[in-house]
Amino acid sequence: MMLQTTRAPKTLVPVKTPDVDQGRYVPLGVLVSRVRLRHRWTLQKTANKAGMGVSTLSQIERGVRHLTYVPTIMRLADALEMPRDQLFNWVVREQEYRAAKREA
Repeated sequence: MMLQTTRAPKTLVPVKTPDVDQGRYVPLGVLVSRVRLRHRWTLQKTANKAGMGVSTLSQIERGVRHLTYVPTIMRLADALEMPRDQLFNWVVREQEYRAAKREA
């Protein structure tokens, strides 16, 4: 049985993130929140679109919960109407940052 996820829209423009593009670290939750707020969506609307609870999305935005499952990342990217690979890159960057912080 294949895992069912939402279908990504065909053409998505990457979210502009000048600070990240300049090499600055921005927490993943802050980036997710920025995208949601650019759309002027509530936590409720975005969580519903992503098929997750409001509290889960709030925890992601506050950095309390981390994105680790591929289907969840794909659903959230689709809900935020952003390229999946961009959100995956943000998740990887967040995990690398946390790993480096633990090693320091």
